[in-house]
Amino acid sequence: MLDFARDKRLWEKIRTSDEFTQHRKEIKELYDKAFKREPRAHSAKEVLEANDGGIWRLQFDHLQSSAILSLIYPDNEEYYDSLLKSVWAYLDDYTWAPLGHYTEHYYGKTPKDFDFGLIDIFAASAALALAEIKSLFKDRFPQLLIDRITYELKRRTIEPYLTRKYFWETHDNNWTAVCTGAVGGVLMYEDPELFFANQKRLHASMECYLNSYKDDGMCVEGVGYWSFGFGFFVTYAMLEREITNGEVDWFKREKIKEISKFIQKTFLQRNVLVSFSDAGMDSPYSFGLPHMLKHIYGDEIENLPPDHGIVVLDNTHFNFALRSFIYYSKDNLADEMATNVTYSVENSSYLFKRTENYGFAVKGGNNGESHNHIDVGSFIIARNDKQIICDVGAGPYEDGYHTERRYTFFNPSAYAHNIPMLNGVGEDDVRRDDVYVSYDWEKERASLEFSNAYGVDFLKKAERVFDFDKNCIAMSDTFKVTKKTEITERFVSVIEPKIVDGIVVIDDVSLITKDKIQPKITVKEVKRHLDSSIYNAYLIDYTLPKGKYEFEITFSM
Repeated sequence: MLDFARDKRLWEKIRTSDEFTQHRKEIKELYDKAFKREPRAHSAKEVLEANDGGIWRLQFDHLQSSAILSLIYPDNEEYYDSLLKSVWAYLDDYTWAPLGHYTEHYYGKTPKDFDFGLIDIFAASAALALAEIKSLFKDRFPQLLIDRITYELKRRTIEPYLTRKYFWETHDNNWTAVCTGAVGGVLMYEDPELFFANQKRLHASMECYLNSYKDDGMCVEGVGYWSFGFGFFVTYAMLEREITNGEVDWFKREKIKEISKFIQKTFLQRNVLVSFSDAGMDSPYSFGLPHMLKHIYGDEIENLPPDHGIVVLDNTHFNFALRSFIYYSKDNLADEMATNVTYSVENSSYLFKRTENYGFAVKGGNNGESHNHIDVGSFIIARNDKQIICDVGAGPYEDGYHTERRYTFFNPSAYAHNIPMLNGVGEDDVRRDDVYVSYDWEKERASLEFSNAYGVDFLKKAERVFDFDKNCIAMSDTFKVTKKTEITERFVSVIEPKIVDGIVVIDDVSLITKDKIQPKITVKEVKRHLDSSIYNAYLIDYTLPKGKYEFEITFSM
């Protein structure tokens, strides 16, 4: 498995070639940061007190940075010694899964019911990492360490999978792909006969994951979860294609090819990706994944933009970090980013548009999607490599974020999105029929009717229309109601707006309303997804005059 990844010539190229300068720089920076603290196993008490995945993220950074540096610089004893320490620490950890994933929400268990057979996304990823590191270093590791890795993978991953059923096997989001892909990968590395004996079960789970996508390949969970879930699927599928000598080739499916093209649609500008759903504005995707897909599909996958502001290394997962090195090619990078392109994805109800002057995205769908935000009809405008009208994306995964209290947090709530409020109230979180975004190619006009996102019987129509021109986007909303209703249009930006001659200006974009309505601008402190640091979001509210049920605004550039 991955025999070419043990080729000394590959790592010599990575060690010496200028095209890997950024890779080497980032892996060394990650190593230096991680090894300010020595790797060590965590006790049950520490796990209980941590209650999140933070301590494992550091463990992953220890593991991936020392392993990859040991591959690049095989004669460096410091890196190899650090790798040995990292592996031993992981093997001695009380559990590979954080306390938050022992909860009733996931497994019907309480924290007192710890067991070593719990396989979650952290434990699964750790298992695959150790299986691949064992394979890559089997000729260098002492036999005692090889035996210990084999034992722990059997105890914590293989035997539990063979003797239990897990909720994620029939789930429809990233958990299914991550856990199934990692467990399948471990079986392929450790015991191919067991893999083939369980192949149908693994395939059934992967089909559940793929069923979460429509044929157009859109990921409703957001860019980060496309990278995470689909990245593990692709890792698994490539390994399975190898172990079956091409007899099982998931990549021949048209649907999987469409899912592979998702990332190229979500670049609004070279450094701006769409942040709908639980994709943070600052969330990375796996840099290696598009390179893996280019390796599979060639020119059917667009080249990456030349400077997309995304770090090479994923922040937790060894399989992605490794593949960011071994599949990378500078030939997969574009000299310039394609503009004047429109992706109308009607099945999943998205529209993406890139012009020379701006990028634009609007979503329909429903408010009951996986990793949902209350955002039907919300949109993003990008210009000058920034989100001007923004989607703040995911907040930090604090206690309660994934429970019935989810929409009490600002980021996933209706009030963090560019959608109207009726009498001060936004859309609700009830899943109803999908709202579809239609696109008229001749008129360059997008439209959607999203009244069912509010769940109120007095709202009979809520139609939103966008007309696109070279230097502006004109938006008009039309409402029909059966009782007096105050309509407030909200727009969100993380760039401080200015008032120039009575007009709101964000960066160099002017917000011009037809009726010259003066907005109310408030500041909201928002937490970043990755590190919980605070930044300001500016809420720009235009309240329509009494009895007025039409609103027109032009975003002029």
